[in-house]
Amino acid sequence: MKKAFATTFCALMFFSLLLLTVGAAMAAEPGYERISYPTQVIPTIDGMWTTEDEWTDGEVTWIGTDVAFRSTYDVEMTRWIVEFFSDTTDDAGDMWRFCYHPDPSIDISYKFEISGHDDIKWYLGVGGGWTELGGAMMSWEWANSFSASPTNSTPHWILEFQRLKDVDEASATLADVWNFYLETFDASNPGFHAWPPTDPDDPEQWGVENYSTEPIPEGLTFGIMVLLSTVSVVVGYKYFVKRKETKTQ
Repeated sequence: MKKAFATTFCALMFFSLLLLTVGAAMAAEPGYERISYPTQVIPTIDGMWTTEDEWTDGEVTWIGTDVAFRSTYDVEMTRWIVEFFSDTTDDAGDMWRFCYHPDPSIDISYKFEISGHDDIKWYLGVGGGWTELGGAMMSWEWANSFSASPTNSTPHWILEFQRLKDVDEASATLADVWNFYLETFDASNPGFHAWPPTDPDDPEQWGVENYSTEPIPEGLTFGIMVLLSTVSVVVGYKYFVKRKETKTQ
């Protein structure tokens, strides 16, 4: 009897915790949730793979076969790398866009847009509308470069950025679970690549950044690197064919 009561009590407590977790999260696009793992190697935010192991502690999320991104976190920072494998040109119309809703308990979102790889603008979102913010966001650091990487030997555009978790210009602390939207655009090969492919102005249609308190499993890291190597061959072949067709015309 005591054993049955203990089992029932534990089960109730477990499901109560689940309900509390669900209640703390905001609505999001179904099927778009990813895991951020604890940072094992602190990366240098210089827009490239400074060392071959600095981003292997993050799980890869794909946008088609053209874009891959990872994130890690610790008590101070959330860190990101985005690789745009098919963008091999430098155009003024190229763009990175990142939107995030830091806390489900408040109606405030933020967005940055980087145009031409050097011009960044910040926006504050309230109720679906965006207002440009003057000056820099001191809680952020970013860099991008046209470089090769351990995942693809063909030079391509890479963006790295990080954000302090407990400070923001509007005092919006980054929650443990939060919504975001990521988008890239290559002016030489027009077409947006977005995760998720939804409305960039509606946080309830964005994806979810969840987290694990345990480091990324070793087997998962190895599998990711094998998959990236395979995809880089495919992307490289597509680029070669595209160049060959351009010369033939």
